[in-house]
Amino acid sequence: MMWNRGIGLAATALAGVLAFSPLSSAEAKEIRVIATGEAYGSAMKAAADVFKQRTGIEVKIDQLPYADAYNKEVLLGTAGSDEYDIMVLDCIWLPIFVKNNWVQPFEPLEAKASTKIDWKGFFPGIVDSYNVFDGKHYAAPVDFFIEVLGYRKDLLEKAGLTEPPKTWDQFRDYAAKLNAPESEVYGVATMPAEQDGAYSEWTVRLAGLKMPPNANQFVWDKDFKSTVAHEGNGKKALDRWLEIKPYTAPGAAAMGYAEAINAFAQGQAAMHINWYSFFSDIETPATSKVIGKVGYALPPRETLDGPRRDYLGGFQIAISAKAQEPDLAYQFISFVTSDEGQEIMLENGAPGAYRTQVYDNAKWLARYPFLAPIKTAEVLLPLTADLAEYVEMQRTVYDQISAAWVGKKNSEEAMNAAHSSLDDLLKQLKYQK
Repeated sequence: MMWNRGIGLAATALAGVLAFSPLSSAEAKEIRVIATGEAYGSAMKAAADVFKQRTGIEVKIDQLPYADAYNKEVLLGTAGSDEYDIMVLDCIWLPIFVKNNWVQPFEPLEAKASTKIDWKGFFPGIVDSYNVFDGKHYAAPVDFFIEVLGYRKDLLEKAGLTEPPKTWDQFRDYAAKLNAPESEVYGVATMPAEQDGAYSEWTVRLAGLKMPPNANQFVWDKDFKSTVAHEGNGKKALDRWLEIKPYTAPGAAAMGYAEAINAFAQGQAAMHINWYSFFSDIETPATSKVIGKVGYALPPRETLDGPRRDYLGGFQIAISAKAQEPDLAYQFISFVTSDEGQEIMLENGAPGAYRTQVYDNAKWLARYPFLAPIKTAEVLLPLTADLAEYVEMQRTVYDQISAAWVGKKNSEEAMNAAHSSLDDLLKQLKYQK
């Protein structure tokens, strides 16, 4: 579940044209896909067009806003609906879909497929972290990201700062030094108003702390007992987040993903930490005023001792348990997740590079400069560790860290409540023995 990148990334040749057999007009069939509204969905439509030219198979992709997609996909699974052949799921959703048998394993389909998914070509760590349950593959990566730090190179240089902050102490000090309310430029853009965004602000700070025993991430251990109180980790991470509050823009408490990245794109913040896919807006002329002024690095750490750790996330493409065309669905997935499919996705604005070969490709590193730091990651941590009710668990923690951000609780009160509530939840869900 963890991946230590002790080996370098070897460049791999771009896959050739995949050999699919086109259907006759009488045989032509349709695959239906439900996806979220992120950039990968629009790019997947371009891949679907190429796939149709090769095979004659129509791929219709419906995109819904993130929360709406989750709600509909849960309803589809609960109802045993065959409306969609493919469901694209956030990595934190997939475990509950597997647990409830709403998606099907790839192995039976793969055994009879002429063109198979190239599992070895994925960026190391993604597949093992999110796609394999009880030895079977239930999905494949179609979007991948870790968190990165975006920083204004010009503002750092003006302040006499020669490199991005590497520790949270430096990050706080940089935020204070770069904070210039008189110019409507603030030290940091943050996102406490959105559950996933705020939780990410907390977990990115957890990742630099000492790993709890019997655990492969920082919130619960392998016996599903809360670890947020281990050596005060939860409180330490929350304190690190709260200490930048004086250097955020007025109204920061109402910011989520969209508002924070827009503030950074409009030049209203000197630094911002987010999942790297959001930084596409920074490199797009239509949405950014700071193109060419932003540098990228991996997030700061508590100390520079020992290996660094980073959480990985992304979207996974799965086949509905009730798919009308499961074999054709597998065929499309093998195409869109190939090196060629990855190139189409990148060409059409989806930066979540899931194939290893991208990270040695100068073309894509120039177009998506926030990809460059990813090669220096060392240990990648999964967010979910097979917890099916992750979203509910995340809400339990978010309620407390949000209360601390708005001043309703201090960090100790918030983390004590989160620790207790998390244990109660995991007992109620019968994860704890």
